[in-house]
Amino acid sequence: MNINEFEKNALEKVIIQPTEFKWHQLIDIRVFYNANAGGAKEKWKPSPKGLAIRTGQLTDLKMGIDKALKELEKKK
Repeated sequence: MNINEFEKNALEKVIIQPTEFKWHQLIDIRVFYNANAGGAKEKWKPSPKGLAIRTGQLTDLKMGIDKALKELEKKK
Protein backbone atom coordinates (compact mmCIF):
# COMPACT_ATOMS: atom_id res chain seq x y z
CA MET A 1 0.00 0.00 0.00
CA ASN A 2 1.55 3.28 -1.13
CA ILE A 3 1.17 6.19 1.27
CA ASN A 4 2.45 8.73 -1.24
CA GLU A 5 4.36 8.90 -4.49
CA PHE A 6 5.79 11.66 -6.62
CA GLU A 7 7.77 11.96 -9.83
CA LYS A 8 11.53 12.29 -9.38
CA ASN A 9 12.21 12.72 -13.09
CA ALA A 10 10.86 11.41 -16.40
CA LEU A 11 12.09 7.86 -15.71
CA GLU A 12 11.82 7.54 -11.92
CA LYS A 13 9.41 8.16 -9.08
CA VAL A 14 9.66 8.08 -5.30
CA ILE A 15 7.22 5.86 -3.42
CA ILE A 16 6.63 6.00 0.33
CA GLN A 17 5.12 2.87 1.83
CA PRO A 18 4.94 0.94 5.08
CA THR A 19 6.85 -2.34 5.19
CA GLU A 20 8.16 -4.92 7.64
CA PHE A 21 11.60 -6.50 7.96
CA LYS A 22 12.58 -9.00 10.62
CA TRP A 23 9.49 -8.11 12.68
CA HIS A 24 10.29 -4.38 12.60
CA GLN A 25 7.71 -1.94 11.24
CA LEU A 26 9.40 0.39 8.75
CA ILE A 27 8.60 3.25 6.43
CA ASP A 28 10.30 2.73 3.08
CA ILE A 29 11.11 5.77 0.94
CA ARG A 30 12.44 4.37 -2.31
CA VAL A 31 13.16 5.35 -5.90
CA PHE A 32 11.31 3.18 -8.41
CA TYR A 33 12.15 2.95 -12.11
CA ASN A 34 10.02 1.99 -15.08
CA ALA A 35 11.27 -1.47 -16.04
CA ASN A 36 9.20 -1.29 -19.22
CA ALA A 37 10.48 2.10 -20.41
CA GLY A 38 9.35 2.70 -23.96
CA GLY A 39 6.73 -0.03 -23.68
CA ALA A 40 3.00 0.42 -23.81
CA LYS A 41 2.45 -0.40 -20.13
CA GLU A 42 4.45 0.96 -17.19
CA LYS A 43 6.02 -1.57 -14.83
CA TRP A 44 7.56 0.07 -11.77
CA LYS A 45 10.32 -1.77 -9.89
CA PRO A 46 12.22 -0.70 -6.76
CA SER A 47 15.81 0.43 -7.09
CA PRO A 48 18.45 0.10 -4.36
CA LYS A 49 18.24 3.90 -3.92
CA GLY A 50 16.19 4.59 -0.84
CA LEU A 51 15.78 4.60 2.89
CA ALA A 52 13.96 2.19 5.20
CA ILE A 53 13.51 3.72 8.63
CA ARG A 54 11.95 2.35 11.81
CA THR A 55 8.73 4.07 12.77
CA GLY A 56 10.28 5.15 16.08
CA GLN A 57 12.84 7.21 14.15
CA LEU A 58 10.30 9.13 12.06
CA THR A 59 10.22 12.07 14.47
CA ASP A 60 14.01 12.44 14.13
CA LEU A 61 13.73 12.26 10.34
CA LYS A 62 10.99 14.90 10.30
CA MET A 63 13.02 17.15 12.59
CA GLY A 64 16.01 16.89 10.24
CA ILE A 65 13.88 17.69 7.20
CA ASP A 66 12.32 20.67 8.98
CA LYS A 67 15.80 22.00 9.88
CA ALA A 68 16.99 21.55 6.30
CA LEU A 69 13.96 23.44 4.98
CA LYS A 70 14.62 26.32 7.38
CA GLU A 71 18.23 26.53 6.18
CA LEU A 72 17.07 26.61 2.57
CA GLU A 73 14.60 29.38 3.38
CA LYS A 74 17.41 31.46 4.90
CA LYS A 75 19.31 31.28 1.60
CA LYS A 76 16.43 32.71 -0.46
